[in-house]
Amino acid sequence: MSLHSLFDAAGPASPGGRMRAVRIGEDHAVAIVETAVPHLAEGEILVRPAACGICGTDLHILRHGFPGTRYPVTPGHEFAGHVVAVGPGVGHVREGDFVAVDPNVVCGHCRWCRAGRPNLCLQLQPIGVARPGAAAEFVATPASNAVVVRESLGAGVAALIEPLACALHAVNSAQGVKDRSVLVLGGGTMGLLIAIVSEVLGAGRVTLSDPAPAKHAVARRAGIADVVEPGALGPDCHDVVFEAAGVRGALEQAMTLVEKTGVLVQVGVHDEDATVGFNPFTIYEREIRIIGSNSCAGKFPAAVDLMADIRDRAAVLLGESFPVWDFAMAVDSMVAGHAVKTQLRFS
Repeated sequence: MSLHSLFDAAGPASPGGRMRAVRIGEDHAVAIVETAVPHLAEGEILVRPAACGICGTDLHILRHGFPGTRYPVTPGHEFAGHVVAVGPGVGHVREGDFVAVDPNVVCGHCRWCRAGRPNLCLQLQPIGVARPGAAAEFVATPASNAVVVRESLGAGVAALIEPLACALHAVNSAQGVKDRSVLVLGGGTMGLLIAIVSEVLGAGRVTLSDPAPAKHAVARRAGIADVVEPGALGPDCHDVVFEAAGVRGALEQAMTLVEKTGVLVQVGVHDEDATVGFNPFTIYEREIRIIGSNSCAGKFPAAVDLMADIRDRAAVLLGESFPVWDFAMAVDSMVAGHAVKTQLRFS
C-alpha cells in the first residue's frame, strides 16, 4: 500500500501530504491546525496514532511551560499506533506494524548516552515536548524508538507502556524492593503502576496513599489491597518510599516515613521553582538515601514484556477517552480527576 493511499484511508489527511494536528502556542492557547505530514529522515518511521495518553507533563506544557518545550508544539508522548510509512535505512519495522513508542529521542553519543542513561542525554528531544507529538493524524519517530507489540493488547493499554517504563525505572532506582516494605504516595497513573511493579517484583508489603476515594477504588480494582488516606498512615516507616504525587506536602510527608537506611525515590514532577522544607539532620541521623527518578531511562523494552503479564491490572487505570481534537477538554477532565488515565482517541 502506498503512502498516499494510506493517507486517503486515514480520512482527513489528503493525498497532497497535509494533516491536522493539535498545536499549543507560546501563549498556551490550543488550536487545531493544518500542517504538512512529517518528512521522514534516515531511520525514521511515520505512525498513525491509535491512542495517546495525557499526563502531568502535558498539563505543564499547556498551563505554564515545561523545561525543554519548543513552542509551538504538538503534544502527546504516551502513544501507540500503526506504522504507515518507513524512511530510508529502516529494517526492523514495517508498514502495517502496530508499535508502542519510547518518546525520548537521544543523541546516542554524549557521556550520559554512553553511560546507559539516555534519559539524561545532553541533546534530549522528547516527542511531544521538543519534537512534534502524537496529538495529530501522523507523527514521525526514529524507528529505533518503536517496539512492535501485539495489537490484541489494545491501543489504550499499549499507550500505557511509556508510563510503565517510567515506573520500572523508578522501582529499579530504589535498588531493590524484594521482601521490603514499600509505600507509594500518590494514586495517579505513576503511583499505581509503581505499586503494581513493586508487587510483581516481590515486595513484602505495598501500601498506596492518596486523598481521593475514587483513586482508592481504582487501586483496589488493580489489585492493590492496602490503600489509605495520607492522614491515616500513622508513624510506621517503610524501607522504600516513592513520592509520586508531585505536591510539596507529599514529599515532606515522605521524608518522615522512610525507615533507617531506607530509600526515598522522588518521581512526582514538581514545578521548576518549587521548594520543600525538611530537617537535614533526619537524612544524616537515619542514613536515608534520596534518589530522583526521571522518565524511562531505557526501560521501554522491559516494559513491553511486563505489560503482557499485567495487562488486566493496567487496563483498570483507563478511564474516559476524548477525540484528539478535544485536547483541552481532555486535559480539564484529567485535572478534575475523572479518571486515573485520560487518553485521546483517533477514530
